[in-house]
Amino acid sequence: MKVKSQQLLILLLVFVFIVAGCGNQADNSNTGNNEAAQTATNEPAQAEDEGVTETGGLKTVTYLGKEYQVPEKAEKIAILAVEAMEEMHVLGVKPYAAAKDMYVNGIPEEIGDSLEGVQWIDSGVQPDKEQLLALKPDLILTTARLDAETLKPLEEIAPTIPLSFSGADTEANITVVGEVTGKAEEAKAAIEAYKKQLQESKDKLGASANKDKKVVYMRISTEYGLSAYSTQTTYNAVLYDGLGLTVPDVIGNIERRETLSLEVVAQANPDYIFALVPLNDLKAIDDLKTKPLWNGISAVKEGHVIVNPVHPDLFGTPILSKTKFLEQVTATLVDAE
Repeated sequence: MKVKSQQLLILLLVFVFIVAGCGNQADNSNTGNNEAAQTATNEPAQAEDEGVTETGGLKTVTYLGKEYQVPEKAEKIAILAVEAMEEMHVLGVKPYAAAKDMYVNGIPEEIGDSLEGVQWIDSGVQPDKEQLLALKPDLILTTARLDAETLKPLEEIAPTIPLSFSGADTEANITVVGEVTGKAEEAKAAIEAYKKQLQESKDKLGASANKDKKVVYMRISTEYGLSAYSTQTTYNAVLYDGLGLTVPDVIGNIERRETLSLEVVAQANPDYIFALVPLNDLKAIDDLKTKPLWNGISAVKEGHVIVNPVHPDLFGTPILSKTKFLEQVTATLVDAE
């Protein structure tokens, strides 16, 4: 009987040890599950944090009185119009994608290699929406020449800023491009450099015999004839607001852009004509040379018709355009005396 009691005690102890072992295994198993659960919980959180770092947050920029929500660090900028391209070049920023037909006469040499290696977008300022969507830009820079209905599908793809074409908005344009590209200081430096150059040219012109001459900027082509612009549009902002030249009556009456007859231009009789002509349509000038009215204009008789002082596809509003044009105007009106 004593032996059986000892055997029973031994069996009871074994049972206790077994139960205790199972409890430890369960605890270990639960600990492992908790660790796995914690790991599973942390992984998505970590991925989310990386996503925020990678894409950046949003910031608000104010441009011409309107607020835009844009990426804190825009890295995939799509350029759909020439207004922004020159600003990007000046600031040393290469676009991620660009409209294929921005430039009619080929990429201006002033732009250099800024468009090498970009993703090309078909159809220009009104692009193939599916193609643009597939590129997944984080910011679109286009032109204020587009109406609200045309802008809407672009805004559905990415934040979109339409840049002004007015020569009066040059500083605002490069400033906002500097803000969205992280080049705000470079934009300020470019503005100051242009102001300095403009003042130097203005001082030279003030002492020049040509300060009171009638000067006009025009675009000339076979298809559209002679086109002139308002005092604030593109290069006219350099001539009149910038250099302080007298605004001819033929220019002062234009609201934005107007086609002028040869008779009207001949009557205005400018002393200097700065003419931008498509590179594939230079015969438009040759055709004018056969017309007596053209040959009777003072600028023509004196050899003061300057054809393509800058590349005809430079837009005229950005600082790059203005800088190049100002150089040529100064050389023509002042340095060539």
